[in-house]
Amino acid sequence: NKIYSTDTICENIHFFSKDRPYHIAQKLIRVNVSDIISKGVKPKYCLFNFSVGKNIDQKWISNFMKGLKSDINLFKLNLIGGDTTKTSSETILSLTIFGSLVNNRFIRRSSAKSGDYIYVSGTIGDSALGLFCRKKRKINILKKHKDYLLNRYLKPNPRIDLVNYINNNASASTDISDGLYSDLLNICRTSKLGADINFNKIPISNSAKVILSKYPKLKELIINGGDDYELLFTGKKGLDSNKNITEIGKMKKGRNINITDFDDITNLDGYKHKF
Repeated sequence: NKIYSTDTICENIHFFSKDRPYHIAQKLIRVNVSDIISKGVKPKYCLFNFSVGKNIDQKWISNFMKGLKSDINLFKLNLIGGDTTKTSSETILSLTIFGSLVNNRFIRRSSAKSGDYIYVSGTIGDSALGLFCRKKRKINILKKHKDYLLNRYLKPNPRIDLVNYINNNASASTDISDGLYSDLLNICRTSKLGADINFNKIPISNSAKVILSKYPKLKELIINGGDDYELLFTGKKGLDSNKNITEIGKMKKGRNINITDFDDITNLDGYKHKF
């Protein structure tokens, strides 16, 4: 059984014209790999569509294709076709990725159960904090922390190491592309459930802790910042025995998401969301 997924990244939204084209190619591959991994599916084939913008020259294309080839090899993909065209403004890059079911299982967003525990992989909020660093000229933190967060924004690392773990253990799963809150909301709405999560349980990197200590209002980005491409999934108790997994809450009956231990630096009422 074949499964497919498609995703698009756009200049000045998901990447900037001054970003290294090698990294942009890697991001395109990785956001798509992340999406299909979150379903417990191993990626195998891809189609690439390239809409060339006005800022692109032959050198850019050459470096981009080197990055594309590098990650196609890294994730053991086969590029089987695609299309190219030209635009008068921004560059638009699209990939469609295909995979095969493992154990005939496909992990949906809609199959969470009341009482399931909620888990995330890795650390959350790094990419959105990296984008903040990318946009601001002066950030009062050490360069090593700024570089770490920027790298998390520029070059996400899809959790291909966890594809079998998700396939074997998750009741519902998605990757974190729109932000932890938004992607949890998708699981809740499609599963017709609510959720309780504890902000203090959300795993945060050392670099994120440093920037949050300097700019506490950025705490909101841990909740609603996108582009982490970590995994968000539900399942039985104890799945955080895997060293890359953290339990952050629990699914419940009802129609609301409640976040505890989240102070009023931002509008907390906006996150006690009923639907």
